[in-house]
Amino acid sequence: MKLDLLTKGYLPENLPPTFRTHDLGTYLAGRNELFSRGKPTRAATYNASKRGLTRRVFSFVHPGTAHDLAEFISSRAVLLNQFISRSSFSLSAPRHNPDGDRAIEIASHSELEEQRLVRLARYRFVARTDISRFYHSIYTHSVPWALHGKPAAKADQRANSSAVYANRLDQILRHGQDGQTIGIPVGPDASRYVAELIGAAIDAEFVSRGGAEETTVIRHVDDVWIGANTHAEVEAALWRYRESIRAFELDINESKTRIHSDDFEFSDSWPTDIASKIEFALASPTRRMPERLRSALEHVFSMIATTSDDGVLKYTLRYLDRSVVPSEHWKTIEPFLMRSVTHYSHTVDYVARMLVWRHLARGDLDVAQWTPVLRALIARHGRLGNDSEVCWATYAALRLGINLPLDAAAAVILNCGALSAVAVLSAAEAGLVDPEIYDSAWALVNGENGNGPFWPLLLEWKVRRWPRHAEVNVTNDLIAELIAQGISVFDTSRLPPVFDNFEINEYSEVGRAIEPRSSQYDDDDDDEEDNDNGLDEIFF
Repeated sequence: MKLDLLTKGYLPENLPPTFRTHDLGTYLAGRNELFSRGKPTRAATYNASKRGLTRRVFSFVHPGTAHDLAEFISSRAVLLNQFISRSSFSLSAPRHNPDGDRAIEIASHSELEEQRLVRLARYRFVARTDISRFYHSIYTHSVPWALHGKPAAKADQRANSSAVYANRLDQILRHGQDGQTIGIPVGPDASRYVAELIGAAIDAEFVSRGGAEETTVIRHVDDVWIGANTHAEVEAALWRYRESIRAFELDINESKTRIHSDDFEFSDSWPTDIASKIEFALASPTRRMPERLRSALEHVFSMIATTSDDGVLKYTLRYLDRSVVPSEHWKTIEPFLMRSVTHYSHTVDYVARMLVWRHLARGDLDVAQWTPVLRALIARHGRLGNDSEVCWATYAALRLGINLPLDAAAAVILNCGALSAVAVLSAAEAGLVDPEIYDSAWALVNGENGNGPFWPLLLEWKVRRWPRHAEVNVTNDLIAELIAQGISVFDTSRLPPVFDNFEINEYSEVGRAIEPRSSQYDDDDDDEEDNDNGLDEIFF
């Protein structure tokens, strides 16, 4: 498990394929000592779009933190799994899958939807709530509280305690975020374990308060559903769950808390609605097909305008990718792709994949038409500090050979995180950005010593010998080791996973742009993926 956590479960999900941790993770997996000692470190941040026109900040944790989290979880996996399995409510118990794309998996959206229906359909009332800012609000000291009880944890706070062994996990988390006790990193699969420990402890606290009587509870990470026969019962159970959450210095999200009766929706109807309109268009006579396909796609935009749910658009893009539309009706959907990525940046990863696929597999992408679109995306989101949009648009520019204006690149350096900076400087290395951009980025790397949030930039700068690399001072011993080993976290030549196992002369045989599973919540089987319609990535 340790190797998988460090190679497949290290990076935040859904980064462009140019980012990699295989070499880094393999090297770290061979180390046995703990690195969470001495001067605290900080994670590199990755500001990503999230469904519902919102954002989420992910963490690319320091290599020392990544190693220590993986070492702790893998060495204590049996004990941790035993503790987590005590909760009968949870549908998010971490599962190690050696054959998966990620190290850790939890129940998929389809599993969750099925279990909600099976367990809750018999109740007249269903309460829904979630834990407010769950990952970002977890009190690290509450991790040993969860596993060992608050009295025992308070009585023995030694990091090397054998009795209260979760003190070590608390110490690793704090060390990796500059000593802060609030929040755990969002991104590494190891955090799935930490969050589920807290969730299972909350469930146990709820049971101890009598909350499970006459009710059925389902919890998926931080989302909770409670079924009961009367309004009074569900209201009482919701109050007890709130108090159980507060016992761990957390609280519910009041804005998302509702008690439903016959208005509770166990599943969404809009995926079937969208699919039927697209299939109707594809079954139309040839002369009517473009018109009806445009109408179906216009219906999607109308839905988003009404619901503010851009997840609908991502679902549509994946559905199109699994059909014959991108191959046979590219000119019809190309304006739809431009409109999508311009107005709803949460789609930039799917659109970038589709552009690169069309360019490599069909060889007829109008790169000149897409050049101003990608440049505008990078300029706008570079000013806003939106890392996911910058990284994916820059990835597309790299694969399509599009030059980027110096002022747009400079905005990225000024406002974005380390991963965006690495992407833009890699474009400069490829000759797509004026080399003057290295001067703009010098202050970032010169102010980093290997402990701070720009450690990936420092690593790349030294390993790839960018200008003035010899002047960069590295004081973190582990980062210095990685530099000496020539270990990088970015590979400009890497292609999307759909091109794996294909030779260049076989690219035309690649039928999809979006890999069957690009989320840790997805099933691995292609048939299951078709049945699930890609909703896991949309909902989680």
